[in-house]
Amino acid sequence: MITNKTNKTVPSNVNIDNYSLYQLCRWTALEEAVNIIGDKCEDRKMDFNVVELNPLDIRDYVDYATDNIYAKYFTT
Repeated sequence: MITNKTNKTVPSNVNIDNYSLYQLCRWTALEEAVNIIGDKCEDRKMDFNVVELNPLDIRDYVDYATDNIYAKYFTT
């Protein structure tokens, strides 16, 4: 189990059997977006928790990256 900042336990096992490939690509793109933001915060020595995030920009990135991830791994 992983513990988050609010001390609630988060299950460490996740069942992805019912997810489509497209949904998995969207989750991967979201993880990528968060990692990019985190890396930028580290480069600029900023606390991730005080950064003002723009949800529309993140959504646009996820939309763009989802298609690229899907094309990269699941099309020939």
